[in-house]
Amino acid sequence: MEPEIRTLKKEDISAIVEISKTTWGGHDHLPNIIDEWIENICCHPYVLVSKNEVIGVANIRIIDDGMTGWLEGLRVHEKARNQGFAKQLTDHLFIVAKQLRVQRIRLVRSLESEAPQRLADSIGMNQIHTWKVFWKDVREVEWRFDGIQISEIQPNEVKGKLKEFPELIAMPDNPNPFSHSILRHWDLYETTDENIEDLAKHSSYHFGQSDIGVVFSIGGIESSSYVPEWCFTLYATNEDAFLSGLSKNLELAREQGSNLLMCIHQPEFTHMYDSVDWLKERNHDISLTLHERYFTYE
Repeated sequence: MEPEIRTLKKEDISAIVEISKTTWGGHDHLPNIIDEWIENICCHPYVLVSKNEVIGVANIRIIDDGMTGWLEGLRVHEKARNQGFAKQLTDHLFIVAKQLRVQRIRLVRSLESEAPQRLADSIGMNQIHTWKVFWKDVREVEWRFDGIQISEIQPNEVKGKLKEFPELIAMPDNPNPFSHSILRHWDLYETTDENIEDLAKHSSYHFGQSDIGVVFSIGGIESSSYVPEWCFTLYATNEDAFLSGLSKNLELAREQGSNLLMCIHQPEFTHMYDSVDWLKERNHDISLTLHERYFTYE
């Protein structure tokens, strides 16, 4: 009997948690968000079932006022990998996206993993942009860089700042010049008023500008398998702005009682790791790549 795809149910969660134990070295964030998939009407989660056993899961979340179908959480049980089941789930999400008539589908993946690249290619998605991500335990870090004064800004100020300095969040290969997005944790959101307000429920925005440069960040506490981590995306116009933003978020992490940083940033600042002593060695780092495809409908 061929495996079948059906809607995720609450009783499937324990099986999903089991699958996640062999993903990302056992540090998969999926168990932290699986309940939301069931409760959020914008989520359309599915499982792949074989012989009454859940062997795969994936979700498409509708965001950006219905514009975007965000593909996420694709997982297959380790004993069922390399058998085409990930492709089966991907194809299903692609069909659902078109049925929901979204304008585009998006996903992010670790550049170090080739399988998601092949899946994205198989449904005609293009590689659009790449960010760098690093994790660092900062318990023993004593460091400060005061190049630019940075302060918290309110959600109603964010859009104006990003409009004034569009280069901060620019993605040069973005096929839609009217689309402007910010990355928060593993998710990319269009900079609509609604999204900016919603993100502020669990995040804070910080901004600074001077003759030296301009810096913007969005950050908040995320749960991890070890300790709460301060996860932030850092946008900067130059090296001094990058270091200023890094220093500010180190301070914010301390204020929130977190000793673990997860920093997402533009790849052009990767070389700065060698100029900051405590960044020369990191707990882990990856490249995070955005894939995208637009649809047209008759």
